[in-house]
Parts: sequence; structure tokens; C-alpha cells
Amino acid sequence: MEFECTIERHDDRVVVVPDGDIDADSAAALRQVLRQAVETTGFAHVEVDLHKVAFLDSTGLGVFVAARKAAEARGVTFRLRDFGPMVRMLLQVTHLEETLTGEPATNS
Repeated sequence: MEFECTIERHDDRVVVVPDGDIDADSAAALRQVLRQAVETTGFAHVEVDLHKVAFLDSTGLGVFVAARKAAEARGVTFRLRDFGPMVRMLLQVTHLEETLTGEPATNS
């Protein structure tokens, strides 16, 4: 399946919806979409809805961490949401759950 991203604009936020695996093959495309969402949309909040993502590797995590830092530098909030158990486990193992979701880390 080919990797794609949809961008949804709402009142004060933009929601990026990746569709497909987030790995070394898709990282550049995702990085570009997130850069656009953070730097050029003028929204106060950027959310990444991961309900269509079954696989996420360390390359993808790096893209999210960089996007969060870029957002923070511009006063924009950035968070991941609606992800499955595999993504949650990866966030927990890497201790990035609270950083990338804005929610307290869970131990489950």
C-alpha cells in the first residue's frame, strides 16, 4: 500500500491523517507534510491522527519528535492521537508517550 497523508482543517487546529506504514520509506513524505502543517498553516494546534497506521518505526518517531520541536518553537501545540496498541507500546518503550501525546504516561 502506498503511503498518503490527508490534512483536515478545523477551527484552530489542523489534523494530519497518515495512511500506511510510517518507516524509512515514508519518513520524507511525512516530514514534508508535518513541516507544512507546523510552519505554514497558521493554526495553533497540530494533531496527528494515527488510526490508519498499523506500523511505526524509529524513523517515524524521529519525524514526530522533530515536528514537535519545530511546533514548540513556533508556539504551536503538537500531539499524536487515535493510535493503536502497537504505536502505544512503542511510545511507552521509548518514553515518548507523554512528550508526543500530551497525556501522562501509562504503565500498561
